[in-house]
Parts: sequence; C-alpha cells; structure tokens
Amino acid sequence: MTTVNLQAALGSWPTFLILLLGATLALYLARQPAHQTIHAVFFALYRMLRTCACTVNKTRERLANRNRDVLLEQGRQHAERDLDKAFFEINKFVQKDLGGYPQLQRDIQETVNRIRDDYDNSREVPTAAPDWLDAVNAIATIKQTDPAAATNGRILEQIHHSAEVQHKENLAAYRKSTANRHRILKAMTPYWRKLAYSVDEVGNRLKEITTRAQSIDQQMLKFNEIVAGSHQAERALKASSITQFVIAALVIAVAAGGAFFNFHLIALPMSEMVGSAQRIGGVKVADLAALVIICLETTAGIFLLESLRITQLFPLIGSMDDRVRRAIMICASCLLLILASTESALAFMRDQIALDLANLRASLAGVDSAEGDSGINSWIPLAANMVLGFILPLALTMVAIPLEYLLQTARTLLGSLAEILLAATVSILRLTASGIKHTGVVVIGLYDLLIAAPLWVENLIRQKQRKAENQYAAQTEEF
Repeated sequence: MTTVNLQAALGSWPTFLILLLGATLALYLARQPAHQTIHAVFFALYRMLRTCACTVNKTRERLANRNRDVLLEQGRQHAERDLDKAFFEINKFVQKDLGGYPQLQRDIQETVNRIRDDYDNSREVPTAAPDWLDAVNAIATIKQTDPAAATNGRILEQIHHSAEVQHKENLAAYRKSTANRHRILKAMTPYWRKLAYSVDEVGNRLKEITTRAQSIDQQMLKFNEIVAGSHQAERALKASSITQFVIAALVIAVAAGGAFFNFHLIALPMSEMVGSAQRIGGVKVADLAALVIICLETTAGIFLLESLRITQLFPLIGSMDDRVRRAIMICASCLLLILASTESALAFMRDQIALDLANLRASLAGVDSAEGDSGINSWIPLAANMVLGFILPLALTMVAIPLEYLLQTARTLLGSLAEILLAATVSILRLTASGIKHTGVVVIGLYDLLIAAPLWVENLIRQKQRKAENQYAAQTEEF
C-alpha cells in the first residue's frame, strides 16, 4: 500500500519536480565534501595499487637477481666441471703419450748417432800417393844422351808395368769400397724412415697439445665471463638452459613410455604372485608391486651413476671415499642385474599365463586349444619379452642423466616464468591504478553534471559580481 502511494506520489509532476530540485540542491550544497570524498577514495585506491605494484616489482627484482645468481652459479659449476675434465684429459694425454718422450728422444738420438756413424763409414778415403813418384820424376829428368838412358828406359818400363798393375788393383779396391759405401747408405734408409716417423709423431702430439690448449683457453674465457657475470654469459646460459630443458623433457617422456611398457610387461605376472583382488586406495596391489619394482630399478640406476660420478644429484655420494663408492657401485649393479633377471623371468611367466588364458578361452568356446603349438612362432614373442624384460631395467638407469638436467634447468625456467608473471602483474596493477585515477576524475565530472543547473546559475552570479566589481573599480579610478 505504501509502495503504491509512493509510486503515485512520484508519478505526480509537482512532487517529482520538488524532489528533483531538492536532490539537486542537496548535491550542490554537498559538492565540495563530495568532491573531496570521491577524490580521497579513488586516490586511496590509486595509492594502494601503486604500492602493490611497487611491492610486486621489488619482489620481481629480487627474484630476477636470485635467478641470475642461481643461473651463474650453475653455469660456473658446469664450467668448472668442464675445465676439470679438460685438465684431466690433457694430463692423461701428457702422461700417456708425452710421458714416453724421453724414450722417444733417446731413440731419435740413437738413430742420429747410427746415421752419423754410417755416414762416417761411407765417406770416401782418398788413396795415398805412391812413395816412388819422386824417384820416377828424378829418372824421367835424366837426359837421353846419358849412357844409362837405356837402362833408365827399361826401369821406366818396369815402373809403368808396375803402375798399371797397381792401378788395376787400386781400381778394384775402389770399386769394392764404393760398393761397401752404397751398401752402408742403403742400410741407412730404415733409420731415416724411423727418424722421419719419430719427428712426425712428435709433431702430431705437439699439434694435439696445441688444440687442447686452445679448447682450454676458450673454456677459461667462458668461465671468466660467467664469474664476471656478464650479460652475454647470462644470455648464453639462459638459452642453453631452455635447450637442455626441452631435450631432457623429451628424453624423460621417452623413458616414461619405456617405464609404462615395462609396467604392463610385469603387471600380469605380479597379479599371479601377490593376488589381483587386494586393493589399496582403489589401486591393485599387483600394480603397486610392479611400480615399486620399476622405482627400485630407477633408484638403483641413479645410485649407480652417482657412484660413477656421472651425475651429481647426491653430492655426498660423489665426495665419499673411493672404497665406499665402489661398494655402492657394486651393490647397485648387483641389484640392477637381479631386478633385470626377475623381470625377464616375469616376462616368461607372463607369456605362459597368456597361453593358459588362451587355452581356457578356447576350451570354454569349445574349440581346439593352441597348447600343442610349440613352433618357432611361439618362441619369438617369448624371447622378445624376455629380452625386453632384461634390457628395459638397464635402460631405465640412464634416466638419471636427463633427470639431473631437467631438475637443474627447471629451477631456472620456473624462475624465469615467475619473473614474467610478476612483471605482468606489475603492469596490470599500474594500468589499473591509472584507470582508477582517471575514473575518479570522471566520477567528479558526472557529479558536476548532475548539478549543472545550479552551477550554471552560480557561474552567472559570479560573472555579474565580477562585472560589478570591475565597474566599481573603474568608477573609483575616475574619482
């Protein structure tokens, strides 16, 4: 009844006009406090959002610094590991290859000495001049008129004959000595070849050392940039982290597929061993047992790689004494072999269970069973299952390597994503704060729009007052 009366009262134009004028007058009278209230509310919201934006931005900056420190620390550790590996390899190379350099030097020196001795032996020794040449010259200078000239001629003929005989003998000896020198020079050929091979080998080893030294120089340059915290090193480490994360995720996905196949390979025989009726939390106990076996295989693989210092998921294992580390390695290897053999046996058991189930279905259907089928076709899947049951556990041990890379790079990647989300939050808060600030101005304008008529009247009155004040000032100046 009251509502009907109110509608009827508002429906009358005089009442509506009275209420409108009253509301407008009230809004006009409350204009300044209303402006202050609206400005205070929107300015408080604006300051609150700006404060939140500053707080989130500071959190983003701290997170960015933390991500940068973690990224550089991981890069420094990887660079140190690479440098240690490079120094270990070059030390091994020096000890293995250049460690025999003194022996090689002695061999080269002995070869050079042999070549020098052979060269000395192969030198041609000049034949000494005969002692009777002076006597021949003296006889040859005797004049022909001398009575003894005939005797001298006979002597010279005898000397000529003796000289020819000696010349033949000297020629034969010379040829013999020349042949000996040639034989000695020919025997020097293997020594020359051995010397050339030794020199080439030394050159190749020095070239290998130069190549390794250049590689170490590059790694040292990278290490220095990481230690200095340069932006170039940071960008390179971020790009490398993303690439390693993607590759590790793909490998982990492949390993998960292998674990899934391995689970189905041993789930059926495990149900025969532990029973298929019991359940824990809605999950079959047989499935849980199969998962436990796979988890044990993965854990044993992780401990094996940790003991081999291939991965560093547990630095404590890598820092243990070598004897303890070898004990862990042997235990993990034995456990892996036992589990692999067990899975191979379970795979054999699975094939037999599948064959029994097929025979049961055939007997229930009233057809001949396939029990007598013992051909080669029945052994191929059995052998394949047994081989897979033995190989898959060993293959799952390698999952520790991509798992380490995934965990290390996930920290950097998640940190970068959190940094991006915080930056987006800061931008949204700042945009919202700016929008609220301008909204306050718009609300004040709308408020003035509601009281536009009184404001117009006020403006006219002020203009008249201002005009009157100007006229009064002008008259005062005239007087």
